[in-house]
Amino acid sequence: MQEMVKIAKALADESRIRMLKLLLERDICVREMQEIMGISQPQVSRNLKTLMDAGFLKRWREGKCIAYVADRNSNNRFCKAILDTLAESFSDNTAVSRDKERLQQVIEQQLRKRAD
Repeated sequence: MQEMVKIAKALADESRIRMLKLLLERDICVREMQEIMGISQPQVSRNLKTLMDAGFLKRWREGKCIAYVADRNSNNRFCKAILDTLAESFSDNTAVSRDKERLQQVIEQQLRKRAD
C-alpha cells in the first residue's frame, strides 16, 4: 500500500504530471526542464526526485547534467500502467501543448549552438 501512496503523492501536482508527459517524449536534463517549465532548478530537482522515488523515471549523467526519462518498462506495475495511460491522455491540454512547443524550442536552440 505504501507504494501506491508514493505514486498518488507524485501525481498530486500538475507540474509533475506535465513533466511526466514531456519525459514520455524524450530524455530531458534538469536545466532543459527548468527552461521548459519556467520554474527554478531546486523546484525542478525536487519534482523529479518525487517522480523518481515513486518509480516513474530512470536517470543517468550526461556530461554536466543529469538526464531523466519516463521508465515505460518500470518493474512497478502501477507506474507502468499510469505511464501507458498518461501517454494517451491530455493531448488536447493547453499547458501540455505549450510544454511540447517549448521542448521543441529548447531542442532547436541546442542544435543551433552545436552548429555554431
